[in-house]
Amino acid sequence: MKLRIEIDPDAPEEIIIRASRMSETVMRVQDAVLSALGQGGSIAVKHGESEIYLPFDELLFFETDGDKTIVHTASDCFFCKQRLGELSLSLPRNFVRASKSCLINTAKIRSISRTPTGVGTAYFAGSEKKAFISRMYYKTVREVVEQTRLNFN
Repeated sequence: MKLRIEIDPDAPEEIIIRASRMSETVMRVQDAVLSALGQGGSIAVKHGESEIYLPFDELLFFETDGDKTIVHTASDCFFCKQRLGELSLSLPRNFVRASKSCLINTAKIRSISRTPTGVGTAYFAGSEKKAFISRMYYKTVREVVEQTRLNFN
């Protein structure tokens, strides 16, 4: 497989993947590109005995509880095999660390509040769920939220 980038100021931006057949490698490249653009992609999660594939744009946040990683959507909770460190490398850029035990989807944040002690709380659109933001990560979360808002508007 080879990679070629053509710069043409007059051409519309597009990414073309040309392949002789749909292979595992082509699918991984497609997922990586969509993930980098903040679109598409999914994650395998467990719900009871079933394995479900959830799109990234349905996820609110990930949190750890002991050795388990819990995946939160607006209405449900699931479990996944990956640890937060692994997830932070494979998720789109709008997922950022909010604390040692939490990654949040900044595209789903409705509002953020902060206490006098510096601890923040992220409230999510379309859900009663909330995630806590530690003082150490608060500034980074705020910056990514602002950047995400600029990109989606």
